[in-house]
Amino acid sequence: MELNFNNELEKIFSQIGNSKELPLATSCKNYTTVRIVSCIILNNKIYFQTGTDLLKYEQILENNNVALCYINIQIEGNANIIGKTNKKNNNEIMEIYKKYFKNSYETYSNLENEVLIEIIPKKIIKWDYENGKPYRIFLDIENNNIRKEMYLN
Repeated sequence: MELNFNNELEKIFSQIGNSKELPLATSCKNYTTVRIVSCIILNNKIYFQTGTDLLKYEQILENNNVALCYINIQIEGNANIIGKTNKKNNNEIMEIYKKYFKNSYETYSNLENEVLIEIIPKKIIKWDYENGKPYRIFLDIENNNIRKEMYLN
């Protein structure tokens, strides 16, 4: 069966859902950290809020290559700081954020140092099994390319 890029991408984001608490890995100057962030997924992009006084923000400023994972899905992408959480042009995203993470929204969103981060996925790898044999699906988002590779022959 031939894989369809758009179908597989849609299946992956459906598996993750509209919101999730996900581990986010950031790195700069040979120092890598990971922490859980409260994310919403909108139009195949991932959003979360954070404070400008936190290490993840500093690392993203220096190196915007980030990674997330969810069960059998690995996502690599670029994190972009798209502005203050209380900016008018971020209202739509923040209203969705509020729907899923009300306590976090109410506690942090109106703080002066709080910003919204957008992650644009560049590469996704999904692990799965076919007839008990492991395989990976590789999605190259930038080039709309997909391939399937058996892990053990």
